[in-house]
Amino acid sequence: MYTSVVAIVSALAASVAAVPDIAAREVYATWPADNFELKCFHPGGCTATFNINAPAGYVGNAPAFNAICHPLSAEQNGTPNCEAVTDVAAGSYLESLWEEASADDRVKLTVFHVWNEGETRYNASGSVEFPASSTSFEVPVTSLTAVL
Repeated sequence: MYTSVVAIVSALAASVAAVPDIAAREVYATWPADNFELKCFHPGGCTATFNINAPAGYVGNAPAFNAICHPLSAEQNGTPNCEAVTDVAAGSYLESLWEEASADDRVKLTVFHVWNEGETRYNASGSVEFPASSTSFEVPVTSLTAVL
């Protein structure tokens, strides 16, 4: 009996050791954001303002952007919430989305940069969670999709 238990435990340990580690998501680039300000209203939720930018070519042929975003913690019904500070490429825009954070004293945002190259539409995005008291943060770009 003891021998069979040892054999089973050994087999399980070997199978666990053989499972590869789950790799972290690849980070294609990071977008720096600063001048973050959070304002909350009772009742009604919160709003934030922040500046965010990226140079041309941060991934592939992505155009540069420099914008001010105003995400809301309440549903936005598709209302654009990022305004370009400088001229952007035709068909290029930025959006930010407020997500549920892991704690009340934290903020979680997802930012999307969408642009066209010929007939192809690209969408680069990333999410970040940070303390609500922060004035700057970086968004890691972890998703890049293209639709022909």
